[in-house]
Amino acid sequence: MSALANLKKICSEHLGGRYRIKVIDLLKNPKLARDHEILALPTLVRQLPPPVRKIIGDLSNTERVLVGLDIRVAK
Repeated sequence: MSALANLKKICSEHLGGRYRIKVIDLLKNPKLARDHEILALPTLVRQLPPPVRKIIGDLSNTERVLVGLDIRVAK
């Protein structure tokens, strides 16, 4: 839950409505974990724009998440 809250905060502050979050329960659909090579939870998978990027953890380090997602902060 903290990863989702952190993600929503980062997206609202840095993406200005240009995002869509889809939460997937891998207990209900374990095939997706295998298809996307997810080895740990929680994992954030950014699919667009390519290339696919993955970040594991609670997303509490905003700077690290921004770098991992290749989001440039306006100065």
